[in-house]
Amino acid sequence: MLDFLVDRNGWPAPPGAGGCFPTFAIAMSGRSLVLSLKLKLLGLVLLLCLAVSTTVYAANSTYHAVQHLQQQSALAKAGDVRSIRPWMTIPYVAHVCHVPAAYLYRALHVPETPSVQHLTLHALALRTKRPVDELIRTLQQAIETYRQQHPGPKSTPTREPAASSALAKGERP
Repeated sequence: MLDFLVDRNGWPAPPGAGGCFPTFAIAMSGRSLVLSLKLKLLGLVLLLCLAVSTTVYAANSTYHAVQHLQQQSALAKAGDVRSIRPWMTIPYVAHVCHVPAAYLYRALHVPETPSVQHLTLHALALRTKRPVDELIRTLQQAIETYRQQHPGPKSTPTREPAASSALAKGERP
């Protein structure tokens, strides 16, 4: 690499000595400079491609998350029992689904105490030693039963029936 510091016999070249070695070394350093610039440019292009692909992936994930959130919001606003999640509390489920909370507590065979009112369904399932999915299914069945026994006034839909059924199926309207 430092060939210009050594003469042809392997002895150190005196300072300021001419000869072919310094010219060769300069030529080699010029080639390595071009090669170094090409490698840096290639690395920069690869990093740019990585940044663009990461951005596209993040944008796609965000788009699908927003779409899922809108579908869940539409289901929750409609009072659909499929919108019940483990993070919800019984009073929240009662409010969203328009069912009395006392009815849901009775369906779950849980006392309506202040300590239980603030528990999420997941925490309630742990306390009652039941799977959270079973607890949610019991709530869904209780809500459906309540709605059959107490039919309320039909509200006018804000969307066409085809659009709301497509949302319920997870399709785009």
